[in-house]
Amino acid sequence: MSRAKPVIHDQEQLTPDYARYRTILCDIDTTLDGRLRGGTMKRTRFSEIAGQFDTLFFDAFGVLNRGRSAIDGAPQRLDALRQAGATMRVVSNNASQSPAKLVRRFAEMGFEIPLHEIVSSGMAVHPFVAESRFENRPYLLVGSQDSREAYAPDPQRLMVDDTSADDWKRAEYILMCSNKHFYEADQHKQCLRLLKEHGASVLLANPDMVAPDVNDGIYAVAGYTTARLLDETPTAPLMGIGKPFAPIFELALSTLDPATDPKCILMVGDTLDTDILGGAAMGFSTCLTLSGVYAGQGNRLEELCEIRGIRPDFVVNSIAD
Repeated sequence: MSRAKPVIHDQEQLTPDYARYRTILCDIDTTLDGRLRGGTMKRTRFSEIAGQFDTLFFDAFGVLNRGRSAIDGAPQRLDALRQAGATMRVVSNNASQSPAKLVRRFAEMGFEIPLHEIVSSGMAVHPFVAESRFENRPYLLVGSQDSREAYAPDPQRLMVDDTSADDWKRAEYILMCSNKHFYEADQHKQCLRLLKEHGASVLLANPDMVAPDVNDGIYAVAGYTTARLLDETPTAPLMGIGKPFAPIFELALSTLDPATDPKCILMVGDTLDTDILGGAAMGFSTCLTLSGVYAGQGNRLEELCEIRGIRPDFVVNSIAD
């Protein structure tokens, strides 16, 4: 089976897909809906609020960089915060590039971000699986070579062979890291059969729906692919690992002083449905930047927040402001 990777022409079509995440988290915490709708959305400059927080979690794309280019002033802002003694983590839904590659990519863009300040959703896979019923169970990986080498649990022993006529049927869960090869192979049919006929679960390492391409359009990534699988198998269990779900944030918290108060953490992101939703669910303060997904849409922000039912605490143009 070979299909072209989908290109998304209208991001509004993703609203029902992202709403699934909100519903899952609000079912876990019945107070979350009110907290999400109660964000003050204070318009301010980032320089005026950064010093109010001991710890800052930054999303990567749309906050620090766009593609392979740093957002103007972002490297200097992180340098200044570090010199002022702030604790920072880059919390990114990236399960397709190794930690070492992420460090190199940031360095190429002018950031001096050490490895210990990076927490990717791929890095959260191992601890999540180790504490779940899927420990030591066979799985089908949907992901890149980096996903296999850097993040997949014991791939030589536990990862099934998706090129074999029968071995892939042993998988008890699908580890969805990226969909780079999904639309170029038979994995779509395999995943559907695992979900429909074998009772497999989906462990979603990267819940993002879309990413930008080189032509300033957007194309589907792992969260979108998973959403389409769930459309066809709506009763299949979904377990999120990356933002907005808890495992990636719990991993980030584990790298901090245990006495760190979540209320003293600011989650800075460019998306309502992953960064702001996830940060609020963890009890962090939230800051939406208009330098990424919502660039040029500041005048529609109230409407967009009403549609999503998610309001950040602060809104800034960019972290360089």
